[in-house]
Amino acid sequence: MTRLVAPTERDPRASHSNVFLWRDVFVVVDNGKVPASNYRTLKQRVVDQASGFEHGVGCLTIVPRSAMPPPEDVRRAIGDALGALAGNLRCLCWLIEGSAFQAAMVRGVLSGIRMLSRPPYPTLVTGDMDEALTWMLPYLGGGASRLAEVPLAREQIRRSRSSE
Repeated sequence: MTRLVAPTERDPRASHSNVFLWRDVFVVVDNGKVPASNYRTLKQRVVDQASGFEHGVGCLTIVPRSAMPPPEDVRRAIGDALGALAGNLRCLCWLIEGSAFQAAMVRGVLSGIRMLSRPPYPTLVTGDMDEALTWMLPYLGGGASRLAEVPLAREQIRRSRSSE
């Protein structure tokens, strides 16, 4: 059986990214240099994680300021992984860090991809962690009552990232 990492424990198999769980939220911090093979591993981890949650899981992908666009093989691997996870994934949010032109460009590109691909789960592109969590948590069971968890989720994610 695949071992799920604790909310603040990083996945040692993930190079150039930080992967961790917070309850029913799967968090990937990706700088654009993650090899395609890692996305095949991530796909299985999300399936394994989702089996423990009746309402499925959400994915929060954090794109740091220093991120680079992934190469074509990685983009295909991401698409394949997301396609295979459609039944378990309840929502996907891209959190683009930074406020400069590059961050705005990344948000624009992801918004365009989001509109054209029309996945079977809701998606959001944002630059704000609280907005991301406020949007995601109600999709994961519990409805609006989950909004009280936003500060805890934000703090756990912050702590996990500071241990990078």
